[in-house]
Amino acid sequence: MPEKTDKGRSQEERDSEAERDSITGETSVRDAWALFAEEPVAVPQGTALRDVAELLARRRGVHTVAVVDEKERLVGTIPMRLIMDEMFFHIAPEEFLADLRKEEAIEEFGKISHADTVDGLMQEPAYVTMDDTVGDAYGCMHENRLEGLPIVDAEMKPIGYVDRLQLLRFLLRARTEK
Repeated sequence: MPEKTDKGRSQEERDSEAERDSITGETSVRDAWALFAEEPVAVPQGTALRDVAELLARRRGVHTVAVVDEKERLVGTIPMRLIMDEMFFHIAPEEFLADLRKEEAIEEFGKISHADTVDGLMQEPAYVTMDDTVGDAYGCMHENRLEGLPIVDAEMKPIGYVDRLQLLRFLLRARTEK
């Protein structure tokens, strides 16, 4: 049986925690993105949702849209699930009506039923920079219920994209290399 040390944790548990911290807390988004570089889908405010859906259909690796202003600075994000919901709402509205028991679903239904452009669906901007850690990226995705995030520069212009699958690939690679 492993010897227990500080706070009842074994050396093996502490080593595992140290490995996790070195991967998620010390590795920058830049390092992870360099391995699995993906360009963002950035659209200007006022873009029709159908146009965004067509862009996403061509860019299978991107699941979060960056909405930008006239100076190409990030002003909001849209998860692909909302765009999918908006598209399906017009085809099969009964799917949404069945789920309206939750307060969150009612709010989304209100957005979806009235949205024609990205302005109607966009949420507060969620993003990371190249200097943030992969742990920061995962935390931001989790907190905002997003599958991916735009990576922005110092001027808030989207310059890249990172998603959960890229982080998973990076983590698997990092653990294999240790």
